[in-house]
Amino acid sequence: MKILPLLLLTTHTLMSADLATLLPVAKNNLRVESARIETQKAHEQLEQIKAAYYPTLSATALYRKKDKTTAFEPKTTQGIEIGTEVTLFDGLRREAAMDAVHSAITQTNQTMAQEEQNVLLETIIAYYDYFDAHARLDALRDKKVELSAQVERFKVLVKNDLATNDILKSLIASKLEADYDEQSQNIALQRSRKNLELLSGITIESLEYKELNTPLAEKIERHDLQSDRAMIETLHHSEGRYTYLPTVSLQAKHREMNYNDYNTMGGANIQPERQNEISASVSMTLFDMGSIAKEKEQARLTTLKAQKMVEYKAKSLQNEADIATMTLNASQSAYTAAKAEEAARNEAFKTIKQL
Repeated sequence: MKILPLLLLTTHTLMSADLATLLPVAKNNLRVESARIETQKAHEQLEQIKAAYYPTLSATALYRKKDKTTAFEPKTTQGIEIGTEVTLFDGLRREAAMDAVHSAITQTNQTMAQEEQNVLLETIIAYYDYFDAHARLDALRDKKVELSAQVERFKVLVKNDLATNDILKSLIASKLEADYDEQSQNIALQRSRKNLELLSGITIESLEYKELNTPLAEKIERHDLQSDRAMIETLHHSEGRYTYLPTVSLQAKHREMNYNDYNTMGGANIQPERQNEISASVSMTLFDMGSIAKEKEQARLTTLKAQKMVEYKAKSLQNEADIATMTLNASQSAYTAAKAEEAARNEAFKTIKQL
């Protein structure tokens, strides 16, 4: 019983759509889903970095046979080894990687939010482009009807020597041009519909017009700029990978071995079958001709370059926002003037009818 309303809703969406139905489904656009997957990937990277703080456990099976050995060295060795290793300190590389991944998560979240906004905006544009193309197509069809009537009328006039043939040819050429314009406008109409289907992910048979309220001007930082700033933080934290600080690790191993074919010297040279081993190691780069320092400087310059590009992008977007605001104000003024002109024409038409 619950399936039928869902099927009816889906059918209605496919048969007839407006902004109220297109915008919610556009949020599941493949581009948005791709950005969402990138966010999930960043979270998995965070879990990978966390795993570096835990010890690793390994097991090794060994079989070795030598054809030439000394009398006191086993020719055949076999056994197993179980070992664990933990890094106690790695020169703060893990911490730098952790901070970088946290910034990367913020970056992917902002990128996903921006992609969702982009898809919604493109959906709105394609929606109104469709109706703009539809209105232009209707106007062209009305023009064709008028031109066809004029062609037929001038055929009669030319036949009766009441008009010249060049006017008739000009009207016929205008009608052919209108035929071409109609085909081009119909292509533009279908392009807008196909674009809407691509953005929304549904098949659209028809569209219903719904006017969108004028948006309120509100100054907020765009998600893509926030994503870019988070990217800069990621680059900055990544600089911590290049360091001369030491790495301290601890290893523990247990061996179960079997040694054959060697001289035990009456028991004095018996190899131990069980062995426990604990070791600690400290490693660091003492001299590398400044290679690590140069890599860190390159990383710093990469961060600085990205920062300058983001600053330029912010100024460029602000310029675009200022121009868009002026364009919107001009459009509102033109719309108000057009409504006033339409009201005046309607009033004049009513006066003429009364006369």
